[in-house]
Amino acid sequence: MVRVRVDERILELSNLEKVLYPDTGLTKGEVLDYYARIAPALLPHLAGRPVTRRRWPDGVGGQTFYEKNTPRGTPAWVRTVLVPSPGSTKGTEELRYPLVESPATLIWLANLAALELHVPQWRVDAEGRIRPPDRLVFDLDPGPPATLVECCRIALLLRDRLLEDGLQT
Repeated sequence: MVRVRVDERILELSNLEKVLYPDTGLTKGEVLDYYARIAPALLPHLAGRPVTRRRWPDGVGGQTFYEKNTPRGTPAWVRTVLVPSPGSTKGTEELRYPLVESPATLIWLANLAALELHVPQWRVDAEGRIRPPDRLVFDLDPGPPATLVECCRIALLLRDRLLEDGLQT
């Protein structure tokens, strides 16, 4: 266990030598370092959006699970929001999601091996009310028969078409 200061928070980080990406040997400590370095670029895309996490406690070669509700032991300083989730597998109509709005929260989640962060296309306001959608996402994943180059070509065509409609990409 290693104690570190992130912002004004003290975090206890564990298993820093655990390999999370077996093909490259990338460790949890290296993933935490990466998250810390990209926080300034990533946080604006997460701010105000409830975060569903995909976690790999034993690395990407092991079992994975999605987590919506904030887990037990969530620090009191992590901002959360109650969001309607009809038909939830938890048998409730609302779930409490974390909001990732600081480097400390981002590192806390990375320490839980939350390697994927999924957000909706809408934000919540200061009181936790859902706002109207404010962005559109095109998920262009390569895979047979499309290559990465073809996905890039489609992205450029989408950009040009959206610009014709006055939409900034």
